[in-house]
Amino acid sequence: MKVSEIHARQFAKDEYGGFEHTNVAGEDLLVYGGNRTGKTLTFNAILYNLLGPRHTIDLSTGRQNDVRLKFDDDVEFQRAQTGAKFRKNGTEETGDTAQKSFEEWFGDKIHGTINRSDIIKAHFLHSHIDKMPLSRLSKQDRLAIIRSVADIESQETIEELEGQLEDLEDSINEDKEDRRRLIEDRQQLQREQSSAQNQLEKYEQLQELHESGELAEIVDLLLSDEEIQEQLADLSREEEFLRQKRRSKQKQKSQWERYRQAERHSLIAEAVNDFVCPACGDRVDTELAESRLSRHRCPFCAVDDRADSLETDLDDKISRSEEELEEIESELEEIAEDLEEIDERMAELRERQPELNDIDGPIETVIRENKYEIDQIVAETADELERYESTITQAEAALEETNSLIEDLETQIEDKEGQYQSLAEELQEQRQASIEAEIDEFAEAWLDSFQSVAGDLGLEIRITEEGEVEIPGNESLRSYDEAGDLSDAEITFLNITFAVTLNDFARQSGLTDWKTIVLDEPFSNLDSEGEENLLEFIRENEQQFICTSSDDSFIDEFDKHGELTRHTIQSSLARFT
Repeated sequence: MKVSEIHARQFAKDEYGGFEHTNVAGEDLLVYGGNRTGKTLTFNAILYNLLGPRHTIDLSTGRQNDVRLKFDDDVEFQRAQTGAKFRKNGTEETGDTAQKSFEEWFGDKIHGTINRSDIIKAHFLHSHIDKMPLSRLSKQDRLAIIRSVADIESQETIEELEGQLEDLEDSINEDKEDRRRLIEDRQQLQREQSSAQNQLEKYEQLQELHESGELAEIVDLLLSDEEIQEQLADLSREEEFLRQKRRSKQKQKSQWERYRQAERHSLIAEAVNDFVCPACGDRVDTELAESRLSRHRCPFCAVDDRADSLETDLDDKISRSEEELEEIESELEEIAEDLEEIDERMAELRERQPELNDIDGPIETVIRENKYEIDQIVAETADELERYESTITQAEAALEETNSLIEDLETQIEDKEGQYQSLAEELQEQRQASIEAEIDEFAEAWLDSFQSVAGDLGLEIRITEEGEVEIPGNESLRSYDEAGDLSDAEITFLNITFAVTLNDFARQSGLTDWKTIVLDEPFSNLDSEGEENLLEFIRENEQQFICTSSDDSFIDEFDKHGELTRHTIQSSLARFT
């Protein structure tokens, strides 16, 4: 499948007058013209016709587009603002039907990491090196696209394993989040149980004092001596106030310790994960929340730029955490000293009144709040004993259930992590087998093509398990991805021969019958020897090459050519052959 006619009447920019050539006839074509005549626009117009506006390179197409291509089997496809048109065997379809028919005719669909659009787009080499196929593709996508054209079943197997691993990882993370919440629930239950136990012991002590008759003696003493009564009340009030203050400061300490110990994204992500959406009842996974935050999006709803103020506020708290913790520690020390002083004053009071040895602040509070009425104190004691015994029993049952759930989750996590490890090993084996089979096979074919165009530059090509493209240097391997390792000519030749090799494999695999490589200013990075090598490579290859150039000296090297002029930014039909 090659291009036989190009009709780019309107495309992307108002000043682009278009490019038309009605006699390409599947042969190599040079589109030439000076600076700002629309060469790269013409390059993108062809890409736009094949794949649509989302796939143009470094260009926003706008709405005023009308591009029609005719192919060497007389099929035509027009993509325009007014809609699509597809003509085949004398029949014409329009709109969505035309779009669907064109896609079906163009080649088999591929689902997964790499699709047909990625493969076709790799046939288009932009003039900027960082926009060329090998630069645009991530390292893993390089491997994926090679496997897709060399052995689609191998790629599908790898993607299936990757999908299973991703699902398993999500499931493990969900289990870990559930475990984290359960552990927090357990800590809360333990606090409630401890508090209930303390209260129970207080009322048990009151009950013992009543049964021994000491409670009545204590009440009589307090009622008979208002000074002692007031001193004891003041001490117990002050003690309770300090204990509440200490609890509050300890909570603050825990919060500031989190700021000191955790990253801001994990703090926000955990908070978001704890929030249940009132509409759908779902939680946002911590990992997803952190991913959104890393892209400056709201961790919950993913709206852009909503996380910045939250992050700024957390950054401030994190930076203040050490100072705040020092201040809280100092305040806790002061509270401890004040409580110690109260204990000493309480001891002095007991020394003067031995009858008060068995009374402390909490018991004094119960006696005072019941107005020193024995019957009321006894009634409250009975009620509270029953209540706190029930609370402790319930807490124990809840703790037992929570511990059981945590144990089940830990077993489940351990099992899933074992499955994950096995799957990861299977995936690694599959990837390694792929490197030794499809990737190496592709690399050998790519090397043959590279050496035929690069001359002395074409030493060797190596594709690593990580997707690195390397060629040997005088002292060590040189990497495509390391700035300065390769010359512009090497990068250009690597990308052109990659596209050609990819096309050979894609056609052999039956993924597409497309046989055209489109190059934007391919000679600009080459010396005279490199230009000659590339021209010879183009002539000898079975693929059709459509090239743009600012240098009209290449006209005689191409069977077909068309000129773009700066004033009208269009080619005249009289000026192509």
